[in-house]
Amino acid sequence: MVDIDSLLAPITDGSPSGVYLKLDRSAYRALRNSYNAAQSSFRQLVETPDASSDQALLDSNNDNWTQLRTATYHALTQSSKDLELLGWYITSQLFTDAPYRNLAGTTQVLLSTVEQFWDSLNPFLPEDKLKSAEESGIARERAEFRMKPLLQLVGETHDTTAVYMPLQLIGLIDDITFADYLRAERNGSLGEIKTKAQNLFSADTQDTLMDLAQTYQNLDATEQAIAKHCQPINATPVSFKFIKENIAEHINAIRYLTEDNFSKWPLDEKFRLLKDEQQSAELELPSVSAVEPTDNILESVAQTTGQASKETSQTSSTQQIDSVPPTSTTQTQPLIQAPSASIDVQVHNRDHAFNELRKLADYFKQTEPHSPVPFLLERAIRWGYLSLPELLQEMTGGNSQVLSHINQLTGMDNLEQTILKTIPEPQSVPEPIPTVSAPEVQNTSNEESQSATSIEPTTSEQSDTPNTTNQPEVKTTQSSSGITDFEW
Repeated sequence: MVDIDSLLAPITDGSPSGVYLKLDRSAYRALRNSYNAAQSSFRQLVETPDASSDQALLDSNNDNWTQLRTATYHALTQSSKDLELLGWYITSQLFTDAPYRNLAGTTQVLLSTVEQFWDSLNPFLPEDKLKSAEESGIARERAEFRMKPLLQLVGETHDTTAVYMPLQLIGLIDDITFADYLRAERNGSLGEIKTKAQNLFSADTQDTLMDLAQTYQNLDATEQAIAKHCQPINATPVSFKFIKENIAEHINAIRYLTEDNFSKWPLDEKFRLLKDEQQSAELELPSVSAVEPTDNILESVAQTTGQASKETSQTSSTQQIDSVPPTSTTQTQPLIQAPSASIDVQVHNRDHAFNELRKLADYFKQTEPHSPVPFLLERAIRWGYLSLPELLQEMTGGNSQVLSHINQLTGMDNLEQTILKTIPEPQSVPEPIPTVSAPEVQNTSNEESQSATSIEPTTSEQSDTPNTTNQPEVKTTQSSSGITDFEW
């Protein structure tokens, strides 16, 4: 457990950051020798085959890092607030029983130290080492001198940070290390290690994720705090890019291996913890308000198609409303009409559809440059203009065996039609003709009036039907639902 309060307490009231220990050669040499011994034993551990089974080597390495951790803690709390010593102390936390929790705690100490002690923070360039006589030049020299030892911690390349190798050997998900993950990635066995990781998933994995996310935020905030101090004096701030990449890789590995075990992934794209209300809102079923952003995008796309498209849309909408049966309710009409009004009318042809996709891709490039969405949309556009053979060639990498297997599964390897058996036509059953009993005739005049009444519809029907006048009515018992009645 990291004692944050003690590490942030001023050395003295008159000298909050204490003394520059490098001026005391004996004191600094002892600390430097301890750091070199720890580095040497760890290097030996890494370079020795089957070092994990060499208990003597493991014990020696742990002892060296424990000694360094104790010595640097004593110096940071009793003698000097020094960024070089703090970097060594942070690295030593990776050789404790709770490496991720302690890494998060010590990077918080780093952030608070920069914020509270910057002006007097060690290493502090002495007066006799200054080259500039101007106040701004002196401030710039001291700032750059102060930041230089941090390069041991944050690194100048991806694999030269102080945490790069130690983090690879620590259990990330139970006994699965990041080195195991990289090894599986190289030999193509990520599926196996993913299954194992999901089986080993526990609350400890969630704690590890939270600690790594906190570490990333601490490092990012420290980088910004240093840059803020450097800007007024035109000093070049140190970059935390590579150490943040190291932490991000571990977070992404946990996500790849165990995201399915989380009810909801708790981090955003910048590894910040999502708020509880955001998580609960995302778990709810989508409502009308949830699709409003998409509607807004479609409306903006509709505006680009011009006034003519709008008029066409209005005409189409009017026709659809007129065609709705009177029994339809007002609640169901918008659900039926909205897609036609916003999509069918706007997208006139295939090329038009791809042009609208390009607009959406450009939108995401501007609003979400970190997102893969615009690139996936561009790929969809490019694939949309490929023929099927070209598309399969690209998707399979030209693997002839895979292409042959796809052709076999889809039936494209044999385009001949199979001869079907002859099926006899079903016999139609004549419908019975209903008989209507005529009413009893009372007198001749009533009969004549009934005859006149029954003739009138026939006359009207004949007058409304072209080319049927003077043709006798033909009755048939053949069903009108036979296959020969269809027009092909």
